[in-house]
Amino acid sequence: MYAWRAIQNVLDYIEGNLSEDLKTEKLAHAAALSPYYFQRLFGRLVKKPVNEYVKLRRLEKAAEELKNEARRILDIAMDCGFSDHANFTRAFKDAYGITPEEYRAHPVVLNHFIKPDLLLKYAIVDEDVPFITDDMVVEVTRRKLNEPCTFIGIKGEVPVTELAGGKTTGVSTAGMIWDEFHRQKPNIPQLFPGGKELGVFYHGDAREGCCTYMVGAEASEAEAAEDYVTFTLPDGDYVVCSFEADNFTELIGSAIFKASSFMQNWIKQHNLRCGKFSAEIYYDHNPETSYMELWLPLSPSSQNLPETKAKWNKANGLQKPSMAQLCDYVNNPLLEDLCSHMEAEYQSKPMLEYSRCSMQFGWNVKYKKAGRTLCTLYPMEGYYIALVVIGDRERFETESMLPFFTTYTQQLWLETKTGMGQKWLMIHVTDHMILEDVKQLIAIRRNKKKK
Repeated sequence: MYAWRAIQNVLDYIEGNLSEDLKTEKLAHAAALSPYYFQRLFGRLVKKPVNEYVKLRRLEKAAEELKNEARRILDIAMDCGFSDHANFTRAFKDAYGITPEEYRAHPVVLNHFIKPDLLLKYAIVDEDVPFITDDMVVEVTRRKLNEPCTFIGIKGEVPVTELAGGKTTGVSTAGMIWDEFHRQKPNIPQLFPGGKELGVFYHGDAREGCCTYMVGAEASEAEAAEDYVTFTLPDGDYVVCSFEADNFTELIGSAIFKASSFMQNWIKQHNLRCGKFSAEIYYDHNPETSYMELWLPLSPSSQNLPETKAKWNKANGLQKPSMAQLCDYVNNPLLEDLCSHMEAEYQSKPMLEYSRCSMQFGWNVKYKKAGRTLCTLYPMEGYYIALVVIGDRERFETESMLPFFTTYTQQLWLETKTGMGQKWLMIHVTDHMILEDVKQLIAIRRNKKKK
């Protein structure tokens, strides 16, 4: 079983047992891991410590229950796994910036830390093929918009942190903009009756750390009335992700974040580049709506990527490539995925070096932290090789995690000879599963240094 499947099973268990005493030891046992390894793996895949994640999921459940005014807040707190009213109130305010009483008196749209669906990160799905997962249906396709489409509405600024795909909490700024638009919508004269509604993120004139978010409805004129703004969806090629959820609350909550994550991975897998805005299109705007689409404009360069391979010789030590040339040479989004991961997770920058080593001759990319090499990447046409060195100090943890690695990595581990107390793993990164093995091995190597 892959490591992510073990964690997904635990996530499913947590979701169904939020009112219980969810001790880390019990959850680790369910994943067939020691508490130490379980917490490390959980944190890497979910991006939250176990106890923090459980608390945030309990808070979302409590927020939903607070809409039922017939229930006492204390009863809701106890049913959601909180020990008392004070503990619940403190946790709720820390997460959302308001107390449960304030939320009940003046309901607003909240951002929740959603339950991850790890399968969306690893699933490889063809174009125009519906994909069913976790009570939603998602499908990605390419479309051509033959004529521009104009929308008129209002705009505001949204913190970039709010775009983190269901990984932040607090009052939803985007939700507040939507509420204000629907309040003003009857007064906007140029709108088509029953026309589509749109929410679009772009940088615009937003302050640092924010982006512009415009919400509006389909209009008959390109020029907006006074006090309103216009956004024109230009004609051209788009990647469109359509998805359905059980209800509208799910649609604009967890579903949109999961669909966005799935779409980004799909774009990487298909080696595409997209433009500088992201649009949400709603074809119906009543409380029963359960379908919407995400539109991303395709960059013209996406059509020519296979032809842009760098014309450099990786064995020529005098011809140093740029990272862009190297990525074009490999022509596989798995390389950019790992490079982005190394910078985000370890704040490590790529170092291009030329090697005359017989193991792999030519230009390579090294990532280091605190003077220690975490991995070395060797570009190949269509894939790359990741060298991760596992020493005696990392051997026990690596072998404990081995059952969760791909069959390829398990076999490579067995076949790689040990020299001077080290295994030099030359891993051919050809799919997302192997890439996850590489990330886990790097995490093992890095964390051992901290001891």
